[in-house]
Amino acid sequence: MDKEISQIILNAINEIAEEKQIAKEDIIEALKEGLKKAYEYQSHRDDSTNIRIEIDQNKGTIKILKDLIVVPKVEDPELEIALSTIKTKNPGLTIGDTYTQIIPSDQFSRLSIFKAIQVVKQSIREAEKTSIYDEFIDKKDHILIGTIESVEETYMLIKIGRAYAFLPKQNQIPSEILPKNKPIANNTYIKFYVENIIKNKNYGQILASRTHVNFLRCLLELEVPEIAQGVIEVKDIARIPGIRAKVAIVSHDPSIDGIGACIGPKGERTKLITQELSGEKIDIIAWNPNIKEYIINALTPAKVISIDINEEEKQANIIVPTEQLSLAIGKNGMAAKLVAGVTHWNINITSLEQAKENNIKFTWNGNIKESEYEKFISELLKKTQWKNKNQ
Repeated sequence: MDKEISQIILNAINEIAEEKQIAKEDIIEALKEGLKKAYEYQSHRDDSTNIRIEIDQNKGTIKILKDLIVVPKVEDPELEIALSTIKTKNPGLTIGDTYTQIIPSDQFSRLSIFKAIQVVKQSIREAEKTSIYDEFIDKKDHILIGTIESVEETYMLIKIGRAYAFLPKQNQIPSEILPKNKPIANNTYIKFYVENIIKNKNYGQILASRTHVNFLRCLLELEVPEIAQGVIEVKDIARIPGIRAKVAIVSHDPSIDGIGACIGPKGERTKLITQELSGEKIDIIAWNPNIKEYIINALTPAKVISIDINEEEKQANIIVPTEQLSLAIGKNGMAAKLVAGVTHWNINITSLEQAKENNIKFTWNGNIKESEYEKFISELLKKTQWKNKNQ
């Protein structure tokens, strides 16, 4: 191959290696394979085992070489060469030796060169995918920050350095989905959880999520030092993305109030997380190995009059004050769903009035005593009246 052209190619290899952050050796191997494919296409042969590509980066040369067996009479010109043809210039060669022939690159057709280019491009793409995978695989299950590249109807692309994260619609918080084709300001940053790194995907190898429960877990680790240090452990999380979440925690240090530490002074820590999650309210509750106590904690701020559990079916039947039934169940049942999600139990909630009407037997084994009930309801109604009056 012409030395000037060879040098241009080798310079391009250096630039590609630096730009794509892939090993120069991988590109050189891709070039060798591409040139072999070009030869195969040109010669209409599938076997190019006797073709060698020699690349000398120091001299800036690329040579396409064909090894031929010296024979008295040629039967396959692609594999053999007659001794009479080369004897004059190569007197030392004899029958059975190998003669190396240089193949001029200018004998390749444009289509053959195109085939070579396709092979090189494909190899570079594969090497780049492997490089991105190797760079980001240890970022799995962590939070990254990128800039929004584009927003489509079913997904968002986020740029992180030379890579792209793919954020599908189902992994976006519903209240913050940007409409298709909406102009995006430059350097619009977004945080996301790395759910997976996909080695063989052509584009957007990083699968991003803002709805995964572990996105909230990682945000808590960032905002609450005691969680990052392992003093406070996050045991369970349930989320309705963008609306509400319940986080069950336990403090391994009796001197540290786990719930208070997570909420922070004046609620600053959870407030920052709520802002990041587009207004998603965060309820921090105390985990308890006793499932009854755990479910009661999860239902906070609603009080529990009675709780009856079925261990085999993992089902809890709960009676709450009639005035707090809507609070315990929540709008569209969301509060009850979160309780079920964070405890991993089936939850049935009934009001005291309904329980009496249906003659359901119960005991006052919740977190409010029968003797406290009338006073509690009286104070609850006063608060409700005051709230309604001042709205």
